[in-house]
Amino acid sequence: MQPLEGESLASWIQAVARNRGVETSALFRDLRLYSDDALSRAQTRLTAKTARRLSNETETSEEVLHGMTLARYAGSALPHMPPIPWTDGTVFKQWRTSAWFSDHRARWCTQCLRENDSRWLLQWLLPWSFACLKHRVFLAAECIRCLSPVYFGRHFALDYCLAGGEARLNPYGYAEACDFWVRMHRPLPVTADSVIRHQERVNAWLDGYPSSNDREFVSLTAVLVMLVTPIMLQRRGEDPAILCGLRSGRRTGLIRERGMWADPLRVAAAASVADRLLQRYGASPIEVARYIEGMRCVDWQPQYELDVMDWAYGSALRPNAYVEELVRLGVITICASTRK
Repeated sequence: MQPLEGESLASWIQAVARNRGVETSALFRDLRLYSDDALSRAQTRLTAKTARRLSNETETSEEVLHGMTLARYAGSALPHMPPIPWTDGTVFKQWRTSAWFSDHRARWCTQCLRENDSRWLLQWLLPWSFACLKHRVFLAAECIRCLSPVYFGRHFALDYCLAGGEARLNPYGYAEACDFWVRMHRPLPVTADSVIRHQERVNAWLDGYPSSNDREFVSLTAVLVMLVTPIMLQRRGEDPAILCGLRSGRRTGLIRERGMWADPLRVAAAASVADRLLQRYGASPIEVARYIEGMRCVDWQPQYELDVMDWAYGSALRPNAYVEELVRLGVITICASTRK
């Protein structure tokens, strides 16, 4: 059974298990991915020994297997990925908690899941994905039933929302998960062609063949995810979903709770503003930084504290001339990390 184009390693192994009619956990044991930690590391990057073993077991080329892991994005969205073999678990944990990817937090297109029998794409692990190019919809990032973020299960794929166990009690007083079927979510359509164009430019950077303009676009988008405000968006020409999402009081509260990259609509808004600023000012960090400073003053926004770990590990942030200029103007300050 061959993997789908862009499918993640863990999702494909589960599809193989369903095709063979065996338990997923049993197949993971047969492939010597005994623990969740072993699967997590394999999904991140395969050792040559593990790749050979999986290739022999599944009759799939090693090149294809390596392309189904997050190492595919080591040159773009996931810099500073630890080398293999990982003998120091502390280094791996530090990188994993600091690198900009969703980790166990899910992001998905419901129509893709329906058409492909719940096969999950590798790119959905990255917060850079905000729209599905095939179906022209925004990716979902939270359960529409319990409104909580949806996290991947033990095997990096899921059919039901597993959140809310502590908050929801059944009639007998025991905590239970939400269990809402993620494929039943109603997708939010993309109405502006510019959103699709921006996702295509991000994908070109992720896949390793960006133009110089695409690199500038991604660098500025990474900055604006932190700093974008409603006043920066144009009233005409923007996708209404982006405008509503950025102005929503509820989403603003969720951003404080879950982080800037948790909302696909915010990432899409940052990409839209970045594209317009580059068209207006070109790749001039000074002019762009002055514009951002002025707009945030109008919107009464405080100085943004950038975690030093994000600065060190974040994709498209270091080196980044826009960040350096914004630090000089006092819009951004680099602060000590609070992560454990």
